[in-house]
Amino acid sequence: MARFAPPRDPGGPLAHPNDAAAVIGWLFRSQWRMLLASTLVSFAFLGCQQFVPYVVGRAVDEGLVGGDRAALYRWSAALLVCIGIATVTGVASFVYMMYNQMDSDFRVQRRLVDTVVAVGSRLRTRADAGELVAISAADSHALASLSMMFGRLASALLAFALALTILAGMSWWFVLAVGVGVPAMFATLRPLFFRLEARGRDLRGRIGEQTGIGTDAVAGLRVLRGIGGEAHFNGRYRTASQASMEAGVRVRRTVALLELARLALPGTLLVAVLWTGAVMTLDGTVTAGEFVALFGYLIALTRPLGYTIQGVDAFTRAVVASSRFRRLQDEHPGPAPANAIPWPAGEALHDPVSGVRIEPGLTTGVVTADGLGATGVLDRLGGYGDETAHIGAVPLAAFDTAEVRSRVHLMEARAQLFSGPLRDQLDVDGRRTDADIMRALHTASAVDIVGVDRSLLESDEVPSDGYDLGAVAGERGRNFSGGERQRLILARALLADPEILILDDPASACDAQTEARIAERLARHRKGRTTVIVTNAPQLLAVCDRVEFLGDGVVSGTHAELLARDAYREAVAR
Repeated sequence: MARFAPPRDPGGPLAHPNDAAAVIGWLFRSQWRMLLASTLVSFAFLGCQQFVPYVVGRAVDEGLVGGDRAALYRWSAALLVCIGIATVTGVASFVYMMYNQMDSDFRVQRRLVDTVVAVGSRLRTRADAGELVAISAADSHALASLSMMFGRLASALLAFALALTILAGMSWWFVLAVGVGVPAMFATLRPLFFRLEARGRDLRGRIGEQTGIGTDAVAGLRVLRGIGGEAHFNGRYRTASQASMEAGVRVRRTVALLELARLALPGTLLVAVLWTGAVMTLDGTVTAGEFVALFGYLIALTRPLGYTIQGVDAFTRAVVASSRFRRLQDEHPGPAPANAIPWPAGEALHDPVSGVRIEPGLTTGVVTADGLGATGVLDRLGGYGDETAHIGAVPLAAFDTAEVRSRVHLMEARAQLFSGPLRDQLDVDGRRTDADIMRALHTASAVDIVGVDRSLLESDEVPSDGYDLGAVAGERGRNFSGGERQRLILARALLADPEILILDDPASACDAQTEARIAERLARHRKGRTTVIVTNAPQLLAVCDRVEFLGDGVVSGTHAELLARDAYREAVAR
């Protein structure tokens, strides 16, 4: 089997109206070759076990009872072959199970990341951090477990059909007893599966709520301690944790009942059929070898029955996980259409909702009268959401998502750093030289963060030595101050060098002197490139080629021209 490699997601929306059918169908379509191979290997494993009782029965009848030594040797050799094949295919079956589990986990995680990137800032209206953690951990595991068990479940059903076929050669009564008894057992278990699904949904919801409270508390721990709110959050988390524990206990009770049924029901059927088989053997209806084979079949069928119960249990958990996972999939970026619309280079970017117009090649400031409403403008200009801005006459939503992301870059005020060396955090695609990175850091007035002497901050020369890009950023860059994080994120956005760069208040956490340096250098750095700065900061607006003021309608002009308006002057003087 080939070495494991990260999968490729065929992409596309999950169009089926049923959550489980959409998510599980997408997963199985992307894995069908491996699932088929897993099923075939598992069927060889279980199928050989179904032949073992038949071979033993023939050895008893022809070799022991019939006194034919050659037949005994022949059937013994056949038994060794069956055991050998079952051993090899059993190992291979386990390998395929693990492969499918890892492959499925990677696919779900990758799809989740792709969706987060596609949804962008609107993700916060769909799910909090705790919900995402729960989807990434619990739901991906549930879906991966279903992929892992699919081959065993399908092969168990095939092995059951094979056993019934072999039993038909002995007695139709055996076929009737097993063929009716086993489905009757699953009919008995059906209410337990429904109960498990309902209780699983309840547990899943409570885990998401508990994780959300935990992530909120950790993110705001310093503030909570400062205002004396730590005890309140501890109480909330304790209550949510107790609710999750109670829901988990209810789920485990149902699982325990399923496990009891998995052992007790086949045992009951085994006793009933064996008793009848013993009576038929004493009456001469079946031979001693056939009775031995019957006993072997009933023992051998316990494994397929166990796999079937485990598979149905995994399916039930996957159904619960699918509904949560599906909620984030509406805006998953699909594959580029065959007749992709060409990007209209040199056209203006226009937001039909607010009326903001961004001319190509200019630095444009966007000001809101009350400081509110900027988020919607940012999302539309960045191509996020259902209603997007237009580039020329074409809405951004009409283009392939990858095309929009490569040409339009939105730097939100709430953007975060990841953990790791600063060089990797700033040069995300690994194509920039140290000189390029230092130029971006110089524009963002952030060279002091990488070890350059602070006395050189005012210099217009980009430092060529004395810096350390190997400095490590902690989780979310929390080892830096708010202003330092913001300047590093601005440098990262500049290094992306998009055709259209949209900045959300890029110097709001900086002092006035640093903001002035950033404003002057930013205008120089992006000269001739389309740049949008959504801010009410006068120093940034002063370097813009034009300003769009959202008050009672849209008013355009330079910063100096718009200062003659009372509403604009009041907005930028806040």
